[in-house]
Amino acid sequence: MKLDLEGRRLVIAHNPHSSRSRAVQQSVFDRLDSAGLVYELIEVRQASLADNVARLKSQIHDGDIILSAAGDGSAHAVAHSVIAAAKKGVELGFLAYGNFNDLPHAFNSSATLRDPVAFLEAARSEKVYALDILVDDKLLRHALLYATFGWTAQAAAIFGDPKLRGKLTQGGAGLGKSLSRLGVYYFQSRRSSLLPNFSLNGITHNAATDLILANGPAVARVFRTGSRYYRKSKEFRYTVLDVRKLFRNAPFLLGGLVGRMPTDETSEIKLDFGAPADLPIQCDGEVVKLRGVRSIVVRKDPKPLNILTTKN
Repeated sequence: MKLDLEGRRLVIAHNPHSSRSRAVQQSVFDRLDSAGLVYELIEVRQASLADNVARLKSQIHDGDIILSAAGDGSAHAVAHSVIAAAKKGVELGFLAYGNFNDLPHAFNSSATLRDPVAFLEAARSEKVYALDILVDDKLLRHALLYATFGWTAQAAAIFGDPKLRGKLTQGGAGLGKSLSRLGVYYFQSRRSSLLPNFSLNGITHNAATDLILANGPAVARVFRTGSRYYRKSKEFRYTVLDVRKLFRNAPFLLGGLVGRMPTDETSEIKLDFGAPADLPIQCDGEVVKLRGVRSIVVRKDPKPLNILTTKN
């Protein structure tokens, strides 16, 4: 195996309520058992990010190899727990057992998406610089791949609805089904999705529905950025959109789907609102609804994560 497990713990983080949780036993635990690999489990619960981090960070030790075998929400919680634990030599990898699986697809080849043994045989570690999202001068979240503010964040929130989540969990889910549900939501909600007026690095925006920040090779596995900006210690990309006007966004849609979406490079984003504002934001698909916000700053975290990858 390329990864040296000698003297290190192999830890599997799983969520029994994730959409593909039934497959984890057979495809992850049984494969590891058959390969004779010893591992420990930590459980991500259906709880707030803060609650999960508070409980999980004490379960992370120096030198751990941690594999998240669940959806992006659980992977998001595990990544935050690793950051909060601040232990030496921890390496984190992602297996695809959710709906969108943004994080596994960003770092894995197709052959290692769901096979932990193949993943451990092929994986290497690379440094990943996450985005830090600061709200009114306080750190709110980290985002490894992307963050969005506005309609796209609100749309992501529909997948947290208990009824929809139950259907996805019972029947299985994938990108096709999820995008179909998202299309229905778009035509129901796009006309009432304006963001509060804001200035972005001093430029005023009065008719925007979305701010998209890209740090990885794709946003929500659909829109391509063309670069793995998480490898950069300072730069990332951004764009402002008005999704109410479908045809006007054709260059963005086509570019993102077949080439790379048009964005600008920056090392910091600062949003200022003229009055306390309410808006949804999402980081790697996980949604937070903000109330009474006056400013938001986004920049790179100076301390990188050691992420396991099977891509070049």
